[in-house]
Amino acid sequence: MSEYTPLNVKTDYSIQKGFCQCDKIAEGCKEKGYKACAINDIENMSGVPTFHKACKDNGIKPIIGCDFNSFSLFAKNKRGYFELIQFTSGYNSENFKLMESLKAVASKGNIACVVFSDSEPELHNKARKIPKDNLSSVISKMFKNNFYEIIDTGTYYVDESLAEAHRVMVLSGMKTNFKKMRSINKERWEESNNQRFFDSSNFYLGANVLESQIEQISKLVNSCDEYEITAKPMLPEFKCPNEMSQDDYLKQLCREGWASKLTRDVLHNEKIKQVYLDRVQLEMDVIFNARLSGYFLIVQDIVRYVRERGWIVGPGRGSAAGSLVSYLIGITSVDPIEHDLLFERFYNEGRNTEDNVSLPDIDLDVPPSHRDEVIDYTKGLFGEDKVAQVITFGRLQGKSALKESLRVCGSVGFSEMNEITDQIPETQEISDKISASGENSVIMWALKNNPDDLKSWCFINSDDELQGSLSHEFDLAIKLEGAIKSKSTHACGVVISKNKLSDICPVIDNKSGDPVVAFEMQDLESQGHVKFDILGLNVLTKIMEICNESN
Repeated sequence: MSEYTPLNVKTDYSIQKGFCQCDKIAEGCKEKGYKACAINDIENMSGVPTFHKACKDNGIKPIIGCDFNSFSLFAKNKRGYFELIQFTSGYNSENFKLMESLKAVASKGNIACVVFSDSEPELHNKARKIPKDNLSSVISKMFKNNFYEIIDTGTYYVDESLAEAHRVMVLSGMKTNFKKMRSINKERWEESNNQRFFDSSNFYLGANVLESQIEQISKLVNSCDEYEITAKPMLPEFKCPNEMSQDDYLKQLCREGWASKLTRDVLHNEKIKQVYLDRVQLEMDVIFNARLSGYFLIVQDIVRYVRERGWIVGPGRGSAAGSLVSYLIGITSVDPIEHDLLFERFYNEGRNTEDNVSLPDIDLDVPPSHRDEVIDYTKGLFGEDKVAQVITFGRLQGKSALKESLRVCGSVGFSEMNEITDQIPETQEISDKISASGENSVIMWALKNNPDDLKSWCFINSDDELQGSLSHEFDLAIKLEGAIKSKSTHACGVVISKNKLSDICPVIDNKSGDPVVAFEMQDLESQGHVKFDILGLNVLTKIMEICNESN
């Protein structure tokens, strides 16, 4: 029996266009009894890890796709998943040859192509040489039995009640508001294809299920395997001197550090010396069992590079200072035994399973003016195409969500907007209190816990409903909380891989033209990608300046 599957789902990773949050769309599919769901974000795959996990957690078969405006591609199996990653990475680069790349993926048979009848009306500039009327004909000949034409207006939000909140995000993306939108010229509306979101609220999950399309949809869904995208860590190969193994080289560095760093009081006191011996043996056993010697060698090599150039590197931030091995090989400058620091706070082998090894997390602080040079050094060591910085997404939190709602609704002036939002606490200030209360919304928490601060504009009445002159704007803001509004390059995240990055995870170029891995930091480890935190810290530059002046 054929069943409906939402194929054209736009999450909030389709920034200021889609408004589905991955966990909510998976929960919505489960409630409606859908067995599968497809992510189909616009020109990006950043939401795939979160979407895939959310679907699996809810017993939904995840299907991975990407919308390239004129057509969408869906991975039929794990090979197709990596081919889609490669296609997406290429698509977002300069000098991409669209038709040549489409022919290549079509010939392998691992990817299905769909032209949705309600796709973006204008062809993307990379496909403008193809007349619009001939697009389906050209692509269908390439993909043959893996080509589908499906009528689907798209799922842009989970529930109909979110339609206006979605419109707020759309207008925010167009840099306008509800009052000024009427003055936007026709050409701009047509170019953005956003007018439809104001003409109808039928862009929610299951809004436009057409019986005539279910057979085609089921055929595509049934052709797609259910596969796992998580992976074990793909540590890059660190080349040791004299063809030594990584474990042996790590031991040698520890011996050298033992001789140079430990004081005579330690070495000549058998009782204290034994404490150090037991600790270093324990740490090495854990590191060797988890096959993490390469990770420590890479970090120590980066630190060595920084110090050899006379730049200051941080002494060891966070739990990494709890590792004696890190101290002996020069990663940190803090003796963990002297300061009674625990290795288990830094790395707990109990988190490891047969299928997954957790990676350590060592933060390196370097002078900001030399951070790019440090990254360039790693590229020279492992390969330009195997090292990249990491994307990060800006999400609307309580204060910023309310400001966005008030601005787009045009409800109040700038000064009053600031007066209102000043009454909303910063998320990090009350994170513990919110967790304890079970409340997901910072704005709702403020209304419940600081009602007098906001009662002039909004309050909760005896029926637990929002009331007040700006209750509608507050309600919209609560729905906006957590939505993605922007993207940028993470301040410290760097991925180093043993494989070409654009073959195993989507890669885009940032505003500076530097390659950036398009999976978020928290998703990288589950995909087997090894991240390193290299942060530019201004205080190190100040210390260097003071040292230079004093010399």
